[in-house]
Amino acid sequence: MTLPLARFRALPRRERRCLIEAALCLLAVRLVLAVLPFRDALRLIGAVPGEASAGRQVAAEPGEIRRAIERAARHVPFRAVCLQQGFAALLMLRRRGLAATVHFGLAQGAEGRPLVAHAWSCCGPIAVTGGDTAAKFVAVANFAA
Repeated sequence: MTLPLARFRALPRRERRCLIEAALCLLAVRLVLAVLPFRDALRLIGAVPGEASAGRQVAAEPGEIRRAIERAARHVPFRAVCLQQGFAALLMLRRRGLAATVHFGLAQGAEGRPLVAHAWSCCGPIAVTGGDTAAKFVAVANFAA
C-alpha cells in the first residue's frame, strides 16, 4: 500500500488490521477473477446465486468494512473496480458471520452508448460498497455468501 506510513501508524490498531485485510481481499479477488473462469471464481470465493439469508447483522461492522475497502482501493497498486470491491466486502463480511450479498446491475448508457454495469455489496439493508450509485442500476444477478 502506498498510504503514508505515518498516517497508517496513526490509525487505531483495529482500523489498521481491517485496512490490511481489505487490501489482501482486494488482491485475492482480483487474482481469482483474472485467472479463473467466472463460475470457478465464484465457487472459490464461496459465492452462490441468490440473496443472503437473514444472518447476524451489526450496524457498525459494515461501515468499518466500507471505510477500509474504500481506503484500500485508493492505495493498492492496481485499479480496484466495483466488482472486486463488492466481492472483497463479501469475504470480509462472511468472515465476521454477517449476511452479505453482491448485486450486479445494468443501466442504460448516456445517449447512444451501450449498457453500463455496476456491482455493489450489501449487508442486509446496509450498502457496503458501491451503494452510492446503485439506485441508477437494475439488479440482474445476486450472489451471497
